[in-house]
Amino acid sequence: MVNLIVNARDAMPTGGRVIVETRAAQLDGAYAEQHAAGQSGPHVLITVSDTGIGMDAETRARIFEPYFTTKGRLGTGLGLATVYGIMKQSGGNIGVYSEPGTGSTFKLYLPIAADEILDSGLATA
Repeated sequence: MVNLIVNARDAMPTGGRVIVETRAAQLDGAYAEQHAAGQSGPHVLITVSDTGIGMDAETRARIFEPYFTTKGRLGTGLGLATVYGIMKQSGGNIGVYSEPGTGSTFKLYLPIAADEILDSGLATA
């Protein structure tokens, strides 16, 4: 989350808004397959949006690559690659929607592990 918010801040050199939203989402098999989401079922959706400079298609295609950065010497290119890896290891998915001049929106889908929580005795139904 910190990486996404810092990137949003950096994409707004003259100021702007960062919006973080959460909600429940139910992914069906077709969506999961089409978006390589890993699995269908109940998920938590975290959305991070900014009103920054946005990205062109060429940049969007590379943002999750290790060592790719648009920040020159200020960036390592590891932040979004790490976020991507964490999402995949968690069985989730991350996508980005952006165009130049319109800001960016990152959507993170994390599967809900309700059965594991209930089985552990940490929560009651």
